[in-house]
Amino acid sequence: MTRDEALFEYLLRLGDTDVVLAQRLGEWIGHGPVLEEDIGLANVGLDLLGQGRLWLSLAGEVEALMRGRGRDEDELAFLRDGGAYRNLLLAELPNGDFAMTMARQFCFDQWHWLLLRALAQSTEPRIAEIAAKAAK
Repeated sequence: MTRDEALFEYLLRLGDTDVVLAQRLGEWIGHGPVLEEDIGLANVGLDLLGQGRLWLSLAGEVEALMRGRGRDEDELAFLRDGGAYRNLLLAELPNGDFAMTMARQFCFDQWHWLLLRALAQSTEPRIAEIAAKAAK
């Protein structure tokens, strides 16, 4: 596997994880136990969707360098078969009850924060930029 292929795969993993979890959190809209929690989960989901878009856009740029044509963020997010997604399995766990969703989110957020802090130190400028923005 070349460096660009590995980078493309890694960016897919980052983007897919954020997009899949954003969709899981979106399932709670209108079903949260109280309005504040409902709105809070929707906002977290929107943040993750935005981060996923940035990772997938960058993946498309890397793909264009490798193959002459790269897919855009929508093609990468929505026009692949289910088996082509590279997200963390934690992100696609069913919501279950609200406590299960909160436990999943806590575990994900702890891992994600550490990851973003490390990626903000990347020697790849675009990766560092996206990670620094996402970590805020």
